[in-house]
Amino acid sequence: MTLKLRCDDYGFECEFILDGEKTVGLIEELRNHFEEEHGIDYTIEAVTQMIQNRGHSLESIRK
Repeated sequence: MTLKLRCDDYGFECEFILDGEKTVGLIEELRNHFEEEHGIDYTIEAVTQMIQNRGHSLESIRK
């Protein structure tokens, strides 16, 4: 199953979009984007929680 992560869904005025399989790697890419482009160093756990808050279950994210 794929997941589309839009940076603007997480409170940033940014057009960055990730689209791919629900994996930890995709979450890491979003975390890296937040740090590199917005200067915010979220943990993987924090980004995972943000994604869960948008309605995606932890069980659906592949390791």
